[in-house]
Amino acid sequence: MEIKTYLNCSEQEIQSKKFNIFVGISLGNKYFTKEHIKSYILWALENTKDDVLVLIADKNHAINYEVLNGYNFERALQVALRKGIETEESVKKIVRGLPKEKYHLIKVCKWEDARKSSYYQDKIKIFLDEFQNNSKFHDFIIQIIKENLNVKADNLNPEELDKLASYVLDELPIILNGVEFEGKIYDLHPYPGLSSLDDLFMNLQTGKMFPKLAKMLEIKNKIAEVEAYVD
Repeated sequence: MEIKTYLNCSEQEIQSKKFNIFVGISLGNKYFTKEHIKSYILWALENTKDDVLVLIADKNHAINYEVLNGYNFERALQVALRKGIETEESVKKIVRGLPKEKYHLIKVCKWEDARKSSYYQDKIKIFLDEFQNNSKFHDFIIQIIKENLNVKADNLNPEELDKLASYVLDELPIILNGVEFEGKIYDLHPYPGLSSLDDLFMNLQTGKMFPKLAKMLEIKNKIAEVEAYVD
């Protein structure tokens, strides 16, 4: 694995297995081929503290199908969940191909499972309220959407951009404080490419951006990230 950038962590800390690692799979990111997912899992197994969580962002991806593909809500959700199941099966197939002693070290989590944490339940309301009432925060989230979509954003109206923002807002409380699953916090996230969203993660942790919001969030587990690519 080629690590280009370390955020909130160092190479030495990762090699010393300081963190529990989660591999977040975005359904819309074409970089996550079966081969690449396997490489991320293998790297995580080598460097994690206890075990590895594979987080499949399925349900929240429905909003992309709805806005960008013109699907109605029911069809968008159905397609997203079906693709999530396909991805889960691919991950399980990868796991079955590993040495038996590694089986118990890999857990798979769907997006809805990650949303069950008490931190998510408390903080999603804060993010939604901030998006509605803080114009600077609103505009920053919209800029993240535009950055991710590039030229596709030119064809979207403000209402559609606001709708897409729900994907990012839904992601913030889950990943910002570390992913909580089965009583454990996973606090290191390898991902191919960084964006303004990662700047927001890091700067909310330090209070450098939106300090009032950062204080309300009461962040306890400072997430670490690495910009990681398969060799």
